[in-house]
Amino acid sequence: MASPKGWNWSLMNSFEIVGTPSEFARSHLFFGLIGGYDAPRKDFLYTRDYYPAYEILFITKGKGAFKHANQWIEIVEGDCVVHDMRLPHAYKTEAKDAFEMYYLVFDSIDMEHFWPKLFGEPSYSIVQNLPAVNEIHSLLEQIAELMREQHPAYEMPLSAHIYQLLMEIFRKQRDLGGSWLTSQGTEPEPLQRARAYMDANYLEVEEVSQLAQIANLSLYHFIRQFKKQYGVTPKEYVLLKKVHHAKRLLISTSLSIGEVSVQSGFASYNAFLHAFLKVQHDSPRDFRRSLRRL
Repeated sequence: MASPKGWNWSLMNSFEIVGTPSEFARSHLFFGLIGGYDAPRKDFLYTRDYYPAYEILFITKGKGAFKHANQWIEIVEGDCVVHDMRLPHAYKTEAKDAFEMYYLVFDSIDMEHFWPKLFGEPSYSIVQNLPAVNEIHSLLEQIAELMREQHPAYEMPLSAHIYQLLMEIFRKQRDLGGSWLTSQGTEPEPLQRARAYMDANYLEVEEVSQLAQIANLSLYHFIRQFKKQYGVTPKEYVLLKKVHHAKRLLISTSLSIGEVSVQSGFASYNAFLHAFLKVQHDSPRDFRRSLRRL
């Protein structure tokens, strides 16, 4: 695909494109939020506790490390990382040979349900030893070109490219099965069992003690081990899921804010407002208004 603006990506050290998806794209499509190419300095370290989206990284050269929740993993040329940014994560370069990478921050209203169909329970995966030129590399370039256009006519092709990119990563996962790493490698079965229950029933979860019983652990031990494994407490994990559910309703329905609060599993409007502000740093009403201005 020829670059519509005549850009030659190979001649650029770094660039970043910030997407402006329409309300239609946010409600119906895969959409890009931030995309580009980064060549960070050799002492680069960046950490983030939470961001309401997903990310794909493809390392084109050099070395570094990627951290998700509480685990650092080496990343090198040819590695592709896909992860849920709602859990704490970080990146750092290797001192003598800093990595360079393509990256895409994206989301979809159904991505939370689409993710486990592709990647199972883990909240990140890494496919390794890809050639320098491959379909993932090509699709990331094409997605950047479409994002640069910032025009509604490009939103459906962009969505199709992101879907194709996810399918290509899934294909690599299948074909290179042994090269894939899972979320924490040794995710304890009791925690996995409790988290699976939370993923399926987060709207009804009220007491952490209920989750500890499902894990068959004491309350204190369950909270401590969950935070160590996933980077957030069980209560915070459920809260993030409920707020994300509320955001989907705010985007895709005309329900009142009060109705969204009830359907998102909050005991009161005040509890909903407090949680939404804490996670999103914006009120539900302003969040909805901001989308309608796009």
